[in-house]
Amino acid sequence: MREIMTAQATSCDLKELVQKFIPEMIGKEIEKATSSIYPLQNVFIRKVKILKAPKFDLGKLMERPADETMAEPTPEVIGA
Repeated sequence: MREIMTAQATSCDLKELVQKFIPEMIGKEIEKATSSIYPLQNVFIRKVKILKAPKFDLGKLMERPADETMAEPTPEVIGA
């Protein structure tokens, strides 16, 4: 079971991995792999811990458009 989860986690990026967790795809794959040993049912992943933080590419972060919350606020004219 651990090998399946490790293989799935290393084969894709963080966003794709979260998309696999939501529909329980990894749990179904574990059920199929262990069916010859013992018929497991309702295999769920309940807790995930990141052991290595992903490295951010500075170039990609700089290409990303600035968030509106970081933009300078426009001054308000009161009493005009």
